Amino acid sequence: MGERGSAISFEDFQGTRNFAALDGLRAVSVFLVFSDHFGGIGWTRFSGWLGVHAFFVLSGFLITTLLLRERDSTGRISLKAFYIRRATRLLPLYLLVFLAVLGLSHGAHDGSWEQMKAATPYYLTLLNELADMAPLHMTWTLGVEWKYYLIWPTLLVVFGTTLRSGLATVGFGLAALAMIGIGDFHWRLLLSQNYVGMLFGSGLAILMNTRRAFGLVRCLMYQGVAIALVLALLVVHRRFPLIAGRIGDASAIAVYSLLIAMLIPALLAARTWVARVLASKPLVFVGHRSYAMYLVQYTAAHAVIAVLPAPTIVGGTLLFLSFAVALLLSDLLYRWFEKPITDWGHRWAKAVKQAALSNTPLPACDAAAALRPGRNRSPL
Repeated sequence: MGERGSAISFEDFQGTRNFAALDGLRAVSVFLVFSDHFGGIGWTRFSGWLGVHAFFVLSGFLITTLLLRERDSTGRISLKAFYIRRATRLLPLYLLVFLAVLGLSHGAHDGSWEQMKAATPYYLTLLNELADMAPLHMTWTLGVEWKYYLIWPTLLVVFGTTLRSGLATVGFGLAALAMIGIGDFHWRLLLSQNYVGMLFGSGLAILMNTRRAFGLVRCLMYQGVAIALVLALLVVHRRFPLIAGRIGDASAIAVYSLLIAMLIPALLAARTWVARVLASKPLVFVGHRSYAMYLVQYTAAHAVIAVLPAPTIVGGTLLFLSFAVALLLSDLLYRWFEKPITDWGHRWAKAVKQAALSNTPLPACDAAAALRPGRNRSPL
């Protein structure tokens, strides 16, 4: 299809409930993270750790889109329903993996038990990013996301969800992060740069979910723009140390996050080749399991190392075997643990919203009936 045929209309976007290409982007991002952790020097030069910031941008975009669409359909935002969805989506699997790693580290002779004991208070209060190095150190991202989930929806409710108020809130947030980033005090440990991507994603969602601002974003949906953005992202990945050396780590991360946010509209325009590639079934399959894969990545790597002779576990071998083992384990977790609980959480949240809209309390017996399987839920 020609260049002009790739963009979608505001109505097309509003009618889309499943963003398959964004699941594909999750798959690419989780592979990048694996490449940084297990790929050896040949892969770490590609700065795969930046994949984490792609996750942050996606989180900001998706949760804000969900909140704004709820406002449009019901006239209000239910914070209670939002936190039910987020908690049942993230916490059960996180706690399961935490308990498993805690049990596996007990009796180990590599110091992991002592590390886990010291880090557990942080892990159980979602202050993961403040914990010292421990077997679940990669969960620092969960601590970052939860703080955003606690603050951002509340700001939307308090200051309003119109285009002007929403973008003003994003701007205020970016300014506050900039002030924290240049300050010389302990709270810099919270790494304010990690919230920039989520704010960019939220700002994009505000633009795309407002009819009169949607046209500003349509220019990003064309093939040529998508190709240019992908090439720019590749350059940032490959040359990140050089870029960060010139403008600083925080600014370089902000540039990367902005490029990811600018790419999202092209991924939502399913007629672009980038969107078609990322929406392919294998990548969507991995994307649906990316959260579990992120949590079990080191468990999978340790399993590979325990089974294979040491000389064979070098570079790409450890990377691809760890990725395969993590995908297998994550598929089991997704099918039998993560998805059933997430679906239940969506039914619970839907029942809470319906009860609030009818201004009637939800008796325990009615709640149990509302939570039975078979109800539709938002895929966001």
